[in-house]
Amino acid sequence: MNPAEYRAALPRAYDALIARHGGPNAVQLAAAPPILAGRDVLITAPTASGKTEAYLVPLVQRWLDREAGGPPRLLVVSPTRALVNDLARRLRERLARIGVEVGRWTGDHRDGGRLQALTVLTPEGLDSRLAREPAALARVGGLVLDELHVLDGTPRGDQLRILVERLRRERGEGAPPLQVVAASATVPDPPGVAGRYLREAAIVDVGGHRPIRVRIVRGTALVQVEAELRRELERGFRKVLLFCNSRAETEETAAFFRGRRLFSGAVVAHHGSLSRTVRLEAERRFLGAPVALCVATSTLEVGLDIGDVDLVVLLGAPPDVASLAQRAGRGGRRRPHNHVLAFVSGAFEEAVLRVLLRGWRAGDWYPPPDAFRAGVLVQQALSVLHARHSRTVDAAALARRLPPDLAAEWDAPRLERVLAAAAKAGWLVRVPVGEGRVVYRVGERAEGPWRRGSLHGNIEGDVGGVEVVDRLTGVTLGQVPRSDGPIVLGGRARATRVVAAGKVVADPGRRPLEGRPSFGRGSAFPVPASLATAALAGAGIPHPSRVRVPDQGIVILFHGLGRLGGRVLAAALRFARAVGHGRGQVLRAGPYAVVLSGGADPRAAGPTSPEALAGGGSGAGPDWRRWPGPAVAEAALRAGHDKLLAGAGLGRFHAVLPEPERLAVAERLADLDAVRRLLAAGPPPEVEPPDEAAVFELWIEAAWA
Repeated sequence: MNPAEYRAALPRAYDALIARHGGPNAVQLAAAPPILAGRDVLITAPTASGKTEAYLVPLVQRWLDREAGGPPRLLVVSPTRALVNDLARRLRERLARIGVEVGRWTGDHRDGGRLQALTVLTPEGLDSRLAREPAALARVGGLVLDELHVLDGTPRGDQLRILVERLRRERGEGAPPLQVVAASATVPDPPGVAGRYLREAAIVDVGGHRPIRVRIVRGTALVQVEAELRRELERGFRKVLLFCNSRAETEETAAFFRGRRLFSGAVVAHHGSLSRTVRLEAERRFLGAPVALCVATSTLEVGLDIGDVDLVVLLGAPPDVASLAQRAGRGGRRRPHNHVLAFVSGAFEEAVLRVLLRGWRAGDWYPPPDAFRAGVLVQQALSVLHARHSRTVDAAALARRLPPDLAAEWDAPRLERVLAAAAKAGWLVRVPVGEGRVVYRVGERAEGPWRRGSLHGNIEGDVGGVEVVDRLTGVTLGQVPRSDGPIVLGGRARATRVVAAGKVVADPGRRPLEGRPSFGRGSAFPVPASLATAALAGAGIPHPSRVRVPDQGIVILFHGLGRLGGRVLAAALRFARAVGHGRGQVLRAGPYAVVLSGGADPRAAGPTSPEALAGGGSGAGPDWRRWPGPAVAEAALRAGHDKLLAGAGLGRFHAVLPEPERLAVAERLADLDAVRRLLAAGPPPEVEPPDEAAVFELWIEAAWA
């Protein structure tokens, strides 16, 4: 399809959505024919490539050409409330010109309880409408899964897979087949993504990305970051988006720069613990200021409209290739290249960043093991139960609503065991109905969450947080961990005034933070084995191997099993030691290495940092003759799989599952087979520490990463 044919085939939305950009681009021309033909389509293209227009123009033409008003005909599912609000805002005025109303449905905005012809909503909003008002979706013809890469491989993505199937099956009689279109940033396996959400999909894969220029600086002290940013401002960069890897680091960094004159006070923070009001104000200020710094977590990786960004800054290596691609893609849209300034803590973090950059350019994204988060089945059983007039659910009813690939894996007896476990935990009530048949009704534990509307999600909430309220304005600022001391929120140091149950009333502080905040630099991300092995290879560290460092009293076992696999290996070593099959205390279980005491236990004298281990003493180290076998890893995982998978993003209902199902998820995510293979091969070969000081420091950094 050429541009003239495109315009002739899509007269309704062309002027509203395409003409202002000067005509359709490559991804828009490629996506239109299969969408107009009614096919399921996956569109993968780089950030800022016009994916929204690529799916929306032909879908509006196909589903809203004759009926622009009335009940919803087109749904757009977006990953976050902020993205829903941003997309609805950007589309509302443009589509109003052609008589198409744009609505939204989230926990914050429900448009007076009425869905519009085109409605933008979160996965939780779609779950809510399917459970509470399925008749309102009876005439939906098109469903868009926007920014799908954000959800895929998470509990919310697994929930969305089931919601798509439920919408296919639960619309009114005579409704046409549901057309599903997914839009994603470039992903390593488009057919795999399409197979999880779509049927017989056409794949429009534009691929590639804009040229990127990356400058890497070793050192993460904020005074050093400030000096480098001053140089960039002198070169003509004005709008800077700085990404941090934690909320605490974001707050401390924003507070530091608020106390400087570098950005004339236009410094804002943006992360998920800030209230919606504060986040919107941060976006507005950054959009409107001629010179500004926005310090953010992953909340700004995806396409919120914050205007043009001249320079992207990374404070530390991103967690994975996908995150790197999204962060780098936010900048330089008015320039021929994306400009990225990256600060790393040392040589090993630089090696990790270079591996991520090579993977991005080569299309190797080092994906984690694929595993369905089965706790989603409990949440979906509760959602289906409320949607049924009989107010009951059974294994057969749940199975009918699973997509074909999951239905083949989860037969009725297996689903029955899940429902029985949910009943045991109080979420359901088991009711025998004769002839060996059992149904389930809503349990007491689910009644409150259903009334509050929180039963429609699979997001694990923050634990122990308290709400922070500005004493002068009464505006809710966000949430912080429970504290009665000074706090930093929204990039401002705040003095605590009143601490009440679940709430802190605070005043803005006036003293800026000085120096480098105390952040833990160790990775908290679930680094997969594929990335861990690539990072060790990129750093030139042999693996698997073991290195004795006598002057620090430690032995390093480089494994490359990733975060979860490393935990299982360490657990196997601890398990073996606990039953008398070895010596040497496990001091650190990281994604790249396990650190063991090489002599007397140095922790008896204090903390277990590398500095504290110097001169760790003498005595017996690990007994490599009693190396644990593969069965020990399985026993260790079985004994502590819930703890070992902490932070792995399993969803709020994972703990409800029967133990065999929880263990099965643990085995997949931790890649137990890889741990077994390493143990079966015997103790890794011992290698000498490198003589060169810089290389030795790199090895030590990797051990404690």
